[in-house]
Amino acid sequence: MNKSQPTVAVIGGGIIGSWTALHLAEAGVRTTLIEQFPLPHTRGSSHGLSRAFRFLGELEMDRLDYSQDRWRELEKETGETLFVKTGLLNFGPSGDPELEQLMEVMRENKREFEWLESDTIQARFPMLNYPDEWGAAWDPNGGILIAHRCLNTVQSRFLAKGGEIATGRVETVESQEEAGVRIAVQSSTTGKTEFQTFDRTVICAGPWTAKLVPKLNGLLRSLLTPVTYWHDPTGSCRASKGFPILFNARLTGIYGLPSFEYHDLVKILYHGGPETDPDTRDMASFKPYLREVTDYVRQHLPMLDHQKPAILETCMYTMTPDGTPIIDRIDDNIIVGCGFSGSGFKHSPATGWMLSLLALGLEEDLPKGFMAGLYVLDRFKKDA
Repeated sequence: MNKSQPTVAVIGGGIIGSWTALHLAEAGVRTTLIEQFPLPHTRGSSHGLSRAFRFLGELEMDRLDYSQDRWRELEKETGETLFVKTGLLNFGPSGDPELEQLMEVMRENKREFEWLESDTIQARFPMLNYPDEWGAAWDPNGGILIAHRCLNTVQSRFLAKGGEIATGRVETVESQEEAGVRIAVQSSTTGKTEFQTFDRTVICAGPWTAKLVPKLNGLLRSLLTPVTYWHDPTGSCRASKGFPILFNARLTGIYGLPSFEYHDLVKILYHGGPETDPDTRDMASFKPYLREVTDYVRQHLPMLDHQKPAILETCMYTMTPDGTPIIDRIDDNIIVGCGFSGSGFKHSPATGWMLSLLALGLEEDLPKGFMAGLYVLDRFKKDA
C-alpha cells in the first residue's frame, strides 16, 4: 500500500458507496465503508433481487459500457451470476420524438435494437395488451441485475482487498481547518457517539445525504416507491421463458420486470411516489400510486391476477430537480454521489470509479465519454 495515499471513509453501504469503496481499495487506499444499518437490510435503495439494465434509454454509452464490463469481470472473478438477459420493450407511438432520439443513440453507437409495431408485439408477447397505436423499441440486450447478490459480491471483494465495513449512524461530517474530515458516528453496539478523522470522505447516503450535507437541502427529495408483485397463474411471464422488461415509465410512470425474484410473481413498479423523510418512511401513504399500478396491470397485463398485489414492498428514490445525479466535491475533502433518481444501480461501477477518482484528486484520469460535467453541483446555480 502506498503510504502517501489518503485515508477515506465512504458513508453509505448501498451499491454506489460499495463500488466507490471497492475502487478505492483496489487503488491501495485504506478505506472504511460506514453503513448505518446492520447488513443486509431493506431500508435504502439497493435491496431486493432485481434491477433493470438497459441500453435503450441512455443518451451516452461510455459509463454504461464500463459498468457492464465491470459486472462481467466480477462474474468471472467470483463465479456468481449477476446478470440475466431478458430483453426490454420501451413503448410509445410510432414517430415519438423521445423514442426516436433514443433509437438514434443506439444507431450511432452501433447497438442492436428493433422497432416493433403493435401486431408484432401481440404476436411475440400475447400476454400483453397495449393500444394499437403503440409500438415499442426492442432492446434485446436489456436484462436484470441480481441486486442483492451484486451488492454482497461487491462488498465481499472490498473486504478481500483489505477494506473495513463499520456499522454506525453518521451524525455529522465536518471538514477541518487544517486538513481532513471529522465524522461523528453513533455506535450501533454501544449507542455512544465516537469521533473519527479521515483525509477524505465520500458521502453516498441516498435519501439521508441532505441530512449530512446542508448545502444540498432543497435540491434532494426522497420518494417512497411502491414495489408490487402480481401472481402469474400461467407462468408465461417468467424471465426463464423470455418475458421482457416492460419500460413504460415515460408515458405512464410505470415499468415492470418478469417474474424472477419470487416464483411466478411479476414485479411492477411506479417510477416515483410520495415525498417522505427516510426515517419515517413507513408513515407515508402511497395509495393513489398503488391504484395507478393496479389499473395498469388490469389494462395491460390481463393474464395476471390483478385484484391486488400478492406482495407489496417499498424502495427509496432520491431525486434531483433535473433527474440527473450529483457526482462532485462539496469542498476539498468531502465528495458526494447522490440523487440517482431511480436509475443508479446499473451505472454504479462507473459512478463508484468517478467518486473514487474525485477522492484521490485524479478526476482528470476519467475518460471524456464519462461526461463528468453533467453531474456537477454548480449546474443548479444556473437555474437559480
